[in-house]
Amino acid sequence: MAEIADKIKDQTLTIGEAINMGPRGNQSSLRKAVEAAGKSLDDSWFTVGDADFLTKLNEVGSEANFTNLATVQTAVEKQSAIADLPAPPNVFKAEGKARSLGLEKATQARRTKAFKAVPEAKKSLTALTEGIAAIEDSSTRAAVAFNSLVPLRPGEVAGIKLSDIDFESGSFTSEYRRGNKIRNELDLPEVALEILRDEAERAKETGREFIFDTSVTKMTSAIKKPGGIAEKFKPFEKAMGRPIQGASDLRKIIPSIIVNELGYAKEASAIMGHASIDETIDGLKDITRKHYASQVITSEGTTAKQALRALQNMYGEVLGLSTLNELPAAMNITAAGLTTKAAPKLAVIPRGKEIVGTQVQGTLTDADLDLIEDVRAARSQELKLAATEAEKKRLELESQMGELDETAIRAKEQRRIREQEIRAEERAKVKAQTTTDLTNIKSPDDFSDALKEKLRKLNFKPLMKAVPVVGAVPAYMESREAGAGPLEAAGRAVLEEATLGIPEALPVAEQAVKAAAEPVAEEIKRQVPEEGFVSGLTRAMTGQGMSGFINR
Repeated sequence: MAEIADKIKDQTLTIGEAINMGPRGNQSSLRKAVEAAGKSLDDSWFTVGDADFLTKLNEVGSEANFTNLATVQTAVEKQSAIADLPAPPNVFKAEGKARSLGLEKATQARRTKAFKAVPEAKKSLTALTEGIAAIEDSSTRAAVAFNSLVPLRPGEVAGIKLSDIDFESGSFTSEYRRGNKIRNELDLPEVALEILRDEAERAKETGREFIFDTSVTKMTSAIKKPGGIAEKFKPFEKAMGRPIQGASDLRKIIPSIIVNELGYAKEASAIMGHASIDETIDGLKDITRKHYASQVITSEGTTAKQALRALQNMYGEVLGLSTLNELPAAMNITAAGLTTKAAPKLAVIPRGKEIVGTQVQGTLTDADLDLIEDVRAARSQELKLAATEAEKKRLELESQMGELDETAIRAKEQRRIREQEIRAEERAKVKAQTTTDLTNIKSPDDFSDALKEKLRKLNFKPLMKAVPVVGAVPAYMESREAGAGPLEAAGRAVLEEATLGIPEALPVAEQAVKAAAEPVAEEIKRQVPEEGFVSGLTRAMTGQGMSGFINR
């Protein structure tokens, strides 16, 4: 990565190298789109802001190109931040050059991510809590839990360093800027702060620089796994307009609740680091605080902290918790500072009551700790039950698949047998019809004009005498009465008739006889489509019967 950092610093990082830093699934199509828009993959990444290139890219592809390039830009920005370098110019993201040019597909790239609507807090926060609890990796689970309480960008959550948090004041140490993105100097509510504290202790023990041992990719993967957040939101997909796609969607759900149900529009903007909250939530008008009565800010913190406190309180309310100290247990995470004896007891404030200055109500008692353990045990049992039910369904499906396979095999075999029966029936019909037609062939004069013409063109008198089946039909009819096979009788009759003429022309090459006979056989096969008779006749003319006689 040091080499990449040097290239970013020198602005020699190529477009191809930058694309390689993005998601793998769309790299091939993205390279083609870039080249179609007039850029070489060897050009510097720092030239993608060229207006002509962006305009051409808008013409040759879809909004997906702008979305994917925005992701690539994020990857470049991340490497810049790790190396303490200035962020590259913003080209593809919000307020970037592509959108400032008014390019339709660049604008659509942002719109396609928005939800049509977000489920109310009672549904959304419950789904989030249950989905978070099901995440397997403990550090990723803690990161997603923190993100559900503080809607920062997922990359900002995964990138929080030990040095970024002042645990004494309970806030970020400083404002952080990356291009046009801002992570404000937030002070954090109790539950979110204690989640960070626990993970920070683990990071110190393992020598990590970053508090969470995770990444945006891991967070997204955990959210999309069976039983996770994405699955919990499936019942709401129609109203939302699309499914949950990744960790960044928490940044759309949570602010919607903060603004629309808690009424903290300006505070949400500050929390998210946006110049305007409109980038995430459409159509905000004159929204007032409608869930809690308080509009007074005291020494307990900034308005942004109060908005986040109101959010954590709403979690407790919709989940039916006795105290907010139970929230970490409900999410299946640890927060030792809130779950030990004498820890501050965080009350769940009822709707419509004052929240500022009233949330901390004494310290935890043994009874409170018992309730926390009950919540944790209940959550554990729910997760075990969900796992058991999932395993049961899997086993049921496997057993059903066995039955389905057996049924499919039986059905297939029955179709094969029926097909054989149908073919046999049709062959019998053709055979009966052919027998009737054969009685009308008394001499070569009864053949069609086409067959007569082929025989004439052969100009081979011995074969002309043998091939017209003189005596074959009577022999065929006699064989039927005697019970002989028609194929054998007909073939023999032709050969016997052939013996009358072939000696006159000997010596005759066997291949010449075969070559002369094949077209005639084909014509006879077309005119006399009775399988047994024609097969015998054809074999007699072109195969072993004739060669056997000639070789004598």
